[in-house]
Amino acid sequence: MASRSRFRWKKRTERPLSYVPHQRRWDLDGVLPAAPLSAPTVPARSLAPGDEARVWQDLTAEYDARLLQAELVRRAPGFSPELELFLEAWAEDEAKHAAALTRLYMEASGATQEGVRARLDGRSGDFEPMASFLDDEFRLSVLLAYDEAMSTHGYGADIPFYASLGGTPERQAAFAAVLRALKNDEAVHYRNAVELLACRHQGRAGEIAPLMDEIVALDAGQSEYKATFLLDHANDQFDEPGMRRVASAVVRTLERRL
Repeated sequence: MASRSRFRWKKRTERPLSYVPHQRRWDLDGVLPAAPLSAPTVPARSLAPGDEARVWQDLTAEYDARLLQAELVRRAPGFSPELELFLEAWAEDEAKHAAALTRLYMEASGATQEGVRARLDGRSGDFEPMASFLDDEFRLSVLLAYDEAMSTHGYGADIPFYASLGGTPERQAAFAAVLRALKNDEAVHYRNAVELLACRHQGRAGEIAPLMDEIVALDAGQSEYKATFLLDHANDQFDEPGMRRVASAVVRTLERRL
């Protein structure tokens, strides 16, 4: 995981910050104790190809947070201290999510740590379609609010599916607990993004709805996920009406707060 200081391109201002992102503190080993060392490396049940692809996409999307982090550092657009704080907390949480989903994937599929690492190594993201969001703090913050709201919704809906992969009742409960932890983290990220926008961009409520239309059009128009972490919805789990429902809820909240 990258250091939390990776986003600090400039010396912090001396002014007191009115915005501090929240984080939930939970331990993966406490939620999902490691399988006994004596347990054979076999899947809990035979994963259908579609199920394997579904878990793998969730895992890679969380892993790809580090690609987005590296892209933002590379572009170095000069974000505010408040957004840097948001991103530092977000990057730490997403690294934990990638570790959690790696553990679930290994147990459900029988894959080894080395095998998963070999598949993840060398991934690169195509950020060009969303470049206009990455260089503008307001646009990026709205995109993050939408994307984290979508993740909250998606992980909540996925809890029964992931529980079914656990094999034994105890592991089913543990798998479901991991998904609830991820869902709750994403909900905190969403609230953090809303608070960030309320802190930094008061008076811009009129820009939210047209910007959200642009975001949904970009999301729904993707034919494939391009390893960007953001907008990882080019699959059968998501459709445009669902995207618009989430987007409308985000717009209402942001218009009220801004």
